[in-house]
Amino acid sequence: MLELFLRSDARFMAAVGSFCAVAAVVGLLLHLLYFIHGFRVLQVKNMIVSHLVGLGLVLAETTSTFGPWKGLVAYVAISSAYFAALFLSIVTYRLFFHPLRHFPGPFPAKITKLHTPWIARHGKLHWEYAKLHQRYGEFVRVGPNEISIVNPDAYAKVHGPQSPCSKRDTGIFDSLHYNGQHRLVSITDNAQHRKRRRIWDKSLRAKALQGYELGTRRVMHDWLTRLDEHVGAPIDTTLYAKLIALDNMGHIGFSTDFGTVREGRQDRMMHLLEITFQNAAMMGQLSWPQALIMDLPKFGMQKEFERLAVRMVDDRIKNYPDDKHDMLSFLLADLMSENPKGLTNLNAVYADCQSILSGSVHTTSCVLGLVFYYLARDAHLRQRVYDEIAPLHGRTIPGEFTASDLGSIELLDSITNEAMRMHSPAPLNGPRSVPPEGIEVDGTFLPGGINVFTPSHVYNISDKYYKQPGEFIPDRWTTRQDLVIDTRAFQPFGFGHYDCVAKRLAKNVLRLAVAYTLWKYDFEFAPGEDGATFRNNEVFRVILKLGSLKCVFTKRSRA
Repeated sequence: MLELFLRSDARFMAAVGSFCAVAAVVGLLLHLLYFIHGFRVLQVKNMIVSHLVGLGLVLAETTSTFGPWKGLVAYVAISSAYFAALFLSIVTYRLFFHPLRHFPGPFPAKITKLHTPWIARHGKLHWEYAKLHQRYGEFVRVGPNEISIVNPDAYAKVHGPQSPCSKRDTGIFDSLHYNGQHRLVSITDNAQHRKRRRIWDKSLRAKALQGYELGTRRVMHDWLTRLDEHVGAPIDTTLYAKLIALDNMGHIGFSTDFGTVREGRQDRMMHLLEITFQNAAMMGQLSWPQALIMDLPKFGMQKEFERLAVRMVDDRIKNYPDDKHDMLSFLLADLMSENPKGLTNLNAVYADCQSILSGSVHTTSCVLGLVFYYLARDAHLRQRVYDEIAPLHGRTIPGEFTASDLGSIELLDSITNEAMRMHSPAPLNGPRSVPPEGIEVDGTFLPGGINVFTPSHVYNISDKYYKQPGEFIPDRWTTRQDLVIDTRAFQPFGFGHYDCVAKRLAKNVLRLAVAYTLWKYDFEFAPGEDGATFRNNEVFRVILKLGSLKCVFTKRSRA
């Protein structure tokens, strides 16, 4: 009996060993013949489903052949052999055969993208990148297929108008869509992007921007009314910077009054935006979870945010055409035309409206919050700004400021520029994929098929490009330009075809917000406030999220 048992057990082990060998070969070949050839992130759902089906069939076969208990043992052994061979091949390739194998970087990053979510767990990914570049130099391998570059030549070579690099096959942009239609920011085809961009450019021309100022002034007056109600009481300027940007986009984007400034609190939409950005930031460069989420039925906050954008569009279409002057009217005009140029179906409008809601709100609020901080801590700087804006009040419109008048004040823009240099609103920039033939950046060849990052935060705090980079000196952009060593390093609104489409709008809002505030009020840190919370609680959420800042506003005697 014992001899029979041992003989059958030996046959079982031999059979399992053979199956394990086959499974290991399959895992090895799958990596060598499939995974390392082409961009696979968008196929993640199919890969998961196919693996689940395959493993299920293996389990069914082993249990039917060997019985429940031995079948389960065989299944574990076979699946372990498959995954062991697959991952061993992946690690070996990435360490010894990958085109980026000669570039320096932290060892874990060469093996897995999970390194980035790990170092991003505290919300300081932009500072972690700065540490990496300080240790490894200008070219750092930050992922198995990713490299980060801090070299002024990279902006032109990677993002410039003549660059062959693309948003395609980066994972982040490829998966950012609504029912298959990409937002402007995530369109990877250059020709399609040009067509859509023309519609957006038309909605943000000088004449259109002038018409939007009426809505911006309404928000400014709501802000001043709110200050009137809280004279002498601590006000969280970071919060109100968000609310000002959100209400302004409500007027400019949709002719809608969100009213958050009057209420003094965030609404549901702002909360949805913050959670969305937070979740994306926590993933670091790990793009497949986002691709998987976008491929599955929507639920929770993602679905709620999309429904909000859809509802705003549908409500307008019910009464279209109307006499409203906003960004949505330009999008609908193209959609409803006999020959649409950039928006050929309703899903494209839904997608772009999500960009209107999210794109400019967070960047504008971030910069405005920074400007409030630097003005609050420097009475001399506030006085300088006041002295320059005062003569412009009522120049074009009685009792009001205009963005065109304020555009002549270099000091306003220099404060904004210096704030964006010290705290880049988009600290890492979006990735670009290198074409198959590769590119050369300042004498260093970058192989095709990799993804490249140009982290603006690291450029902006580097003493290679700025003298006294850790000091807030607005005059470096006007009267002390010797403090800027290389102007190519400063690209706050992006560079090339994919630069920020709303940069002029953002500048107008910032100028008007600062002018209206300082015209009627002086302000400073509230008692007990030293700015430490503001500085220390700054976290990377794709767009920089600022800490709270309590300020006290004092009404000017002549206002």
